[in-house]
Amino acid sequence: MAALERLRARQQIPSNPLPLSCPLQKASEVADICSALLAVQHAPRNQTLQIVSSKNTSRVAMTCNLGKLEDRGWVGIADREPLKSLAAELRSRTAPTVFVEVSPESSSAMREGMRTAALQARDGLQTREQTKIALKIESSMALDGIKLSTLTQRLAYAGIKELKAEVTRKATANDVKQIQAAIKLQSDKLPTTPQVWASIRYKDFTRQVRNFLWKSLHSASGNVPILNEPEDLEHIVLKCKHPGQQEVWALAKGLWLKKHSSWPLLSLGSILGCSLTEFTDDRGRPLLGESRLYHILISESLFMIWKIRNNCVINRAGSEMLKHEIHNKWLYAINLRLKFDRALTNHAKFGKQNSIKISLVLQTWWSTLMEEDKLPENWIREPRVLVGTEQHWAIGRI
Repeated sequence: MAALERLRARQQIPSNPLPLSCPLQKASEVADICSALLAVQHAPRNQTLQIVSSKNTSRVAMTCNLGKLEDRGWVGIADREPLKSLAAELRSRTAPTVFVEVSPESSSAMREGMRTAALQARDGLQTREQTKIALKIESSMALDGIKLSTLTQRLAYAGIKELKAEVTRKATANDVKQIQAAIKLQSDKLPTTPQVWASIRYKDFTRQVRNFLWKSLHSASGNVPILNEPEDLEHIVLKCKHPGQQEVWALAKGLWLKKHSSWPLLSLGSILGCSLTEFTDDRGRPLLGESRLYHILISESLFMIWKIRNNCVINRAGSEMLKHEIHNKWLYAINLRLKFDRALTNHAKFGKQNSIKISLVLQTWWSTLMEEDKLPENWIREPRVLVGTEQHWAIGRI
């Protein structure tokens, strides 16, 4: 930021790159809010300060929205601690503070200052040592609590939830870390913990799958021991030698390879966090249809393996399910998803919010259907459209 450059010129803060450690989610907000806070903390309080930035996060929060944020007691604001500290620091100043957003029409000096700041930010990313910003707030400069005239039941409930200390079970934390590591290995992108929890509420998951994923992350899915084998979820889903997981994953792989050239290496983390996996073309453009099919195949196959295992233990007294039964159950589940997709393209019946675009359904199931060469381009309303795998029958069955 240009404000930092001017302060450095007066030797009031270090001139080396400052990689800032701040409790924020987005890098752009880290740079904007934390840099503004650092500039305000080091600037003389009795001299006019001009803060120049290409982002408007701190400017909008400290001008247009400050009253609203303080009225609601900062409840629900992810970046509230550094923003509260910035507001308190600004109140303690006796001279004016001016926020300026850089635009193409700005002066060449401002644009040059932003380029210099961008270069220093790049250097800062490569520096391991971090400069932590003090988030001290003087009690006389802070407005705490929710303004009574703005209090609603929803806001009060959110505030109470924030006051309660969240206790994360060790097993749950390990599961989240396992998902993060698996997605990082697949895509080189590390999802945040909130992103992991949001992924199990993926809109294309059925309600049963969402509930199962939530229970799995909380280790509350209820394992049943068989033959003295370890019955954790990873064993059931990936390692069990009894009929179930091997057959289901083989079916999912076979259908997937009709659409994509390679089958990803599966782990428990990549399976539980499957909705975080995205596929792109050679130019890096998202392949929405392939990504959506992958999410459906992995989630439905995971839930099918669990149901097969529990069905054998509870309803069959330990007797194994035949391979052709597993094949047909999986095929029925996938065709049922296809049927639901086709039905949900009815915008008049389900409304804009709950319906699916026809183009997305066509992209999702393209290359997976039986006798696809005989189908029209838009087969949504065609009868007997099924995925391209035939049912299996037991020997001697008519």
